[in-house]
Amino acid sequence: MVNFHCIAEGCSNDSRKKHNAVKYPDMILNGCIVDFHVLPSVIKNPKLRKLWLSQIRREGFNPDPNCHWHALCSRHFIEGRPTKENAVPTLFAYNNYKTGTPRDTKNSTLRPIEQLILTTQPANIVTVSQLPKVPRQKKYIPDIPVISYIEKPSLDHTYCTSTEVSEDVSIEEKCVMLIENSNTLEQKCQRYETDNNQLRKQVKLLQVELHATKEENKVLNEKFNNTDELLKDKLVEKLTKSNSNVKCFLGLPSISMLFGIFKLLEGHASKMKYWMGPDSSDGKRWQVNNKKKPGASRKLTFFEEFVITLLRLRLGLNTYVLSLLFGVSQSTISRVFTTWISLMAQCLGPLIKWPSKEKIKKHMPLSFRRKYPNTRVIIDATEFYVQRPRNPTAQSKTWSNYKSKNTFKTLVGITPNGAFSFISDLWTGNISDRSITERSGFIDLIEKGDHVMADRGFLIKDLLLSKGATLNMPPFTRPCKHGKGRCLTAKEIKESKSIASLRIHVERSIQRLKSYKFLSGVMPINSLSVANQALKVAGFFCNLMKPLVQKL
Repeated sequence: MVNFHCIAEGCSNDSRKKHNAVKYPDMILNGCIVDFHVLPSVIKNPKLRKLWLSQIRREGFNPDPNCHWHALCSRHFIEGRPTKENAVPTLFAYNNYKTGTPRDTKNSTLRPIEQLILTTQPANIVTVSQLPKVPRQKKYIPDIPVISYIEKPSLDHTYCTSTEVSEDVSIEEKCVMLIENSNTLEQKCQRYETDNNQLRKQVKLLQVELHATKEENKVLNEKFNNTDELLKDKLVEKLTKSNSNVKCFLGLPSISMLFGIFKLLEGHASKMKYWMGPDSSDGKRWQVNNKKKPGASRKLTFFEEFVITLLRLRLGLNTYVLSLLFGVSQSTISRVFTTWISLMAQCLGPLIKWPSKEKIKKHMPLSFRRKYPNTRVIIDATEFYVQRPRNPTAQSKTWSNYKSKNTFKTLVGITPNGAFSFISDLWTGNISDRSITERSGFIDLIEKGDHVMADRGFLIKDLLLSKGATLNMPPFTRPCKHGKGRCLTAKEIKESKSIASLRIHVERSIQRLKSYKFLSGVMPINSLSVANQALKVAGFFCNLMKPLVQKL
């Protein structure tokens, strides 16, 4: 059952008090228990509902139309309930529950101003020319009707409504009145002129805004008419909408990181030279695009070229798909990718640093600190598939017996927390692990007392000993004394497990590196010239992500 409470201010009547009228005498009206009347419906009687709410006079009170328990008690209606004659409540605390009676006196009836104007005759107009000249007054008085300077009569008194000039007023007093009225008019004219100047300024501002709006509308119309531009803008907006989209499609951890790197590269982009292809002469292979302002008469902006490069690096999209998405030719896509990946490798590649021993120990994870606290780097070699070359010599050099395919090989080193500290150039797939370690320049970075962790196959113990370093590598199996096969001792098995549990982090880092599909897929022959640059850029992007191994 719904309980009603009177919503009038100062009224405490409640439908729950009906059964205890002796205790609540306000619930009795004319010998009867008060009733409650719900607010009129918003749909059926919106005007009546508005009148009720205005009579209640509760500031900020706007009840929900779906709430049907807002009501008024009978005490607020003249007849004790809403009727046709008295449908609106009028008895409230602010008027002491009384209704006012209209005044019926002669003084309350005012004479309409229209009647005053109609009764004024032109014969009553007195001009200055009709007045005698006063020698003491030297100021020029224009020949204007006197009635135009007389203020409108007050409607409160009947003695002010006459437009006739009193005969008792002297000529000097009349002149003084005219001069005062003239000064008032001058002040009004000055005020109107000031307002006019302000309006002119506002009009000028509105004209400037209108011109800017027209230009913006023109640009928008051009975009809507050009579907390629619209698709391109929508694609870039979608890719950079959230951190998850940036990480998934562009390979960077966040939007702020994306625009931060672009701002770093944007200063170099205005002066960079675009690759024009290997078939051009040496002087025309790189074309400088700084004859005009950056972006002038260009179909792609610098940011769009930056996004194209990230899309191809992260998702491995070919030039045909990217040309459809951005509305340019495949040769333009290839030229943009080659140019921008070279610029990014030049600017971001040196940021893959070889950290000092102090920094390594400062950020050493607990798992390494307990077992191998002197570990400086964890190394491993990884391979990337390439298209099979037509040249038999190139085929034999890129052939990998481990992968049974044509590959390129690189040596990577990570810190104990999983960040890349060394990435070598790409070598042909038939190179050995020892040879790539020796020829990549990795040994030159090793210092005395360093511990290097590696997998079986890295026969570089003698190279590290010459630098005063130690190699932590799982032990090799040996032939069993009894029976066939090879085996390890219990101590060697424990040592192998201990090293493998920590060396697995380099495999995780390589997996993160190969999440960039340009490297993990089969690289086309025409992209091998930028493979090294793509590898360094991908390694730098991996270092921007969260550490693989937590410190604690």
